[in-house]
Amino acid sequence: MKLRHFIPQTLKYKLFLAFLLVILLPIIILNMTHVQKFETLMREQVSSQNLEQMTTITSSLGSLLSVSEKTFTLIEQDSFVTAILKNPEAGGSYASFQQRQKIEEKFNAINNSVFIANSYVYYTVLDEEDHVYTSYGPTHILSHAALSAMPVIQDAFLGKSLSKWQLEEGGLTSAFGIQPSLLTMYKGLRDENNRVYAVVRIGVDYQSWLRSAIPSPMNDELYVLASAEGEIYGRSNTSNALALPNPMNTLGWEPTGSKVENDHIISYSKIPSLNWYLVKSIPTKFLFHKVNQLQQSYFLTTVIIAVLFIVMTFLISTTITRPLQLLQKKMSDVVKRNLKIQLPEESYKGEILTFIQAFNKMVRDVESLLNRLKEEERHKEAMRFQMLLSQMNPHFLLNTLNTVKWLAIELGNHQIPEVCESLGKLLEAGMRLDVDLIHLEHEIELAQRYIRIQQLRYDREFDVHITFDPELRHALIPKLSLQPLIENSIYHGFAKIERAGSIQIRVQKQENKLVIEVEDNGVGVGNAGSTSSTGNGIALKNLEERLVLLFRKEGTLSIESIPIGTLVRIRIPFLLSPPYSKGESLHVDSSLGRR
Repeated sequence: MKLRHFIPQTLKYKLFLAFLLVILLPIIILNMTHVQKFETLMREQVSSQNLEQMTTITSSLGSLLSVSEKTFTLIEQDSFVTAILKNPEAGGSYASFQQRQKIEEKFNAINNSVFIANSYVYYTVLDEEDHVYTSYGPTHILSHAALSAMPVIQDAFLGKSLSKWQLEEGGLTSAFGIQPSLLTMYKGLRDENNRVYAVVRIGVDYQSWLRSAIPSPMNDELYVLASAEGEIYGRSNTSNALALPNPMNTLGWEPTGSKVENDHIISYSKIPSLNWYLVKSIPTKFLFHKVNQLQQSYFLTTVIIAVLFIVMTFLISTTITRPLQLLQKKMSDVVKRNLKIQLPEESYKGEILTFIQAFNKMVRDVESLLNRLKEEERHKEAMRFQMLLSQMNPHFLLNTLNTVKWLAIELGNHQIPEVCESLGKLLEAGMRLDVDLIHLEHEIELAQRYIRIQQLRYDREFDVHITFDPELRHALIPKLSLQPLIENSIYHGFAKIERAGSIQIRVQKQENKLVIEVEDNGVGVGNAGSTSSTGNGIALKNLEERLVLLFRKEGTLSIESIPIGTLVRIRIPFLLSPPYSKGESLHVDSSLGRR
């Protein structure tokens, strides 16, 4: 009741409310939905591009580390380098200076090769004597004794080479005269006796590589290298970028992925050889800046259009409601005068004139319809009276058959009562005008009664076999649909043959259809002659029309000529209607033999 107070009663304000609810509100909702979808698509596209870019970068770092590791083999297989490292004292101090220069030239050649054409890889070699060779210019003179005292160098000389990259930073790398953090790997060079005669250390400046590998940062983008535990080991040089927490929460991260966190799109890609992550962070405010501007512009445009539409709605509704108010008054007069008045059409124009003309036509049609209904009601009363009269004759016939049945029983004749009983059942089924569909078992029982009458009538013997699935006994089929098919086989199929007649009746379910087939071994369709003379052709035609009336195009009847006899097939929709109570099923023989 309270809601009714907020609903306008006049057409003008109803149109205004309808505009707000049906047009303006959906436009605003669609606008917000589309912007959200656009933001989601943009976020997914940016994440996809970031992941593709970062996969390329991480693959580049993996390739750099892989190629750097393979240079151990280049050093180990170089005969000049190995000869110097195995015998460092040969040739005196001048020869030692030349040897150092040759080895460093070898390092430069490897560093400038096509495999690692960059300055991010540093080589350091220690022999068994007091010699240290480098591929770079250290910040101070390297001490062989200090380096040899390092546990990792001692383990390498003992043959415990480290086959994995490890992080060295701070004071650990200062002993080699290099300040930045490096990824390092140590390996001992062995002679033919498997004796370690030198240790090679490879260091990769991953931070310099990161700053050169990533594209020029923009919009406060931030790239970092972090361990699987979230410890940050390197970052891009973006002064305005928002710092990520150290350590980061990397729990549950997949090898590659993307997520939104603290108004930032976080994309990451794993470096398998290091068990590190390359992480990229982009603020969403820079991504959706243009979208927000577009949304504001679209909203302002929507508001302007809405205001104009509201004004136009009031003007249009006024031009409509004013004639309608006048029309409402005239229609009240029409109701009071029992549709005996016509509205003047010359007083209106445009759409209102069309409405007035339609209303006048409706009044005339309603008056005509009322007269027709009165006439039809009189005809129905007359037809009902005739139907009551016509039912007297079948009831009289049933009573007469019942009298003949008992007279035959008194005379000791057992065939006549059976014929009377079967004929009575057929007449009762035909008299029930309110039933069009009956159970299959009931229809088969009526067909069996008709067969008994025909087998008693004709001396010629014939067999009838009925086959159906017991589960189909409650399927619905048209009443008295088997009787004309059996009659057709008896009258026309067996009329001119000398052999014993046989009729096969099969009922089966095919998909959602109930298929009824009646097959006989008579003379066939081509030799049966005209069927219209006995009236059977009319019966088949009537059955076909009944199928069309009951099932439209889904009910069909077809007659086929087979090598011996005729096959009639009925296809109707499968309808199953089990009875409400048990014990109502009729007894039906699955087959009927000769009589």
